[in-house]
Amino acid sequence: MHSVSLLIVDDHPVYRDALHQFLTRKFFSSGNQVFSANSITEGLKIVRSKKSKWVILLDLLIPDSENQYSGIKEFKKLDDVIAIAAISGLEQDTIEAECLEAGCSIFIPKSSDTSYIHQSLCALMGLSPNEAELTQLTDRQKEILAHISNGDSNKMIAYSLNISEQTVKVHLGEIFKKIKVFNRTQAVIKAKENGWV
Repeated sequence: MHSVSLLIVDDHPVYRDALHQFLTRKFFSSGNQVFSANSITEGLKIVRSKKSKWVILLDLLIPDSENQYSGIKEFKKLDDVIAIAAISGLEQDTIEAECLEAGCSIFIPKSSDTSYIHQSLCALMGLSPNEAELTQLTDRQKEILAHISNGDSNKMIAYSLNISEQTVKVHLGEIFKKIKVFNRTQAVIKAKENGWV
């Protein structure tokens, strides 16, 4: 099974590049590659040239599309495209139904914040945003998370892993940052809720 790659198709360079950088960072740990194209033609070329399953994040107002929906139809013809997310600055309520009818899985307004865009794409790519958080942890950090879930103190963890207590503290700080919690209790609750331990 090939992993799922993401392709951003948008002719606005600043928006496209910023989104590309953000999503590359977000998906790096789960091994999902992110590509970008400034036209439908370029996007189709990228998809055809690489062996992967694809999710397409497609701006509807691209100069080389006949109309707002022709890009959707072009990408839908390709076997390796598993989902298309339309993204647009146009009014959602006037255009969303037509996008879904043309073959999109989801409509994302351009005014959405990046975390909403990331979560929407995670769903299409078969990742949970929380899984994406877990994959950012190193093996050592996962071990430490398992230890604190068992109620072990920093001293016990240090002894058991043959590292210093200071190193345990540094790892804990990194774990809290990566899984977006503030303390051990929250980390344990989140780990148990998501089935990480």
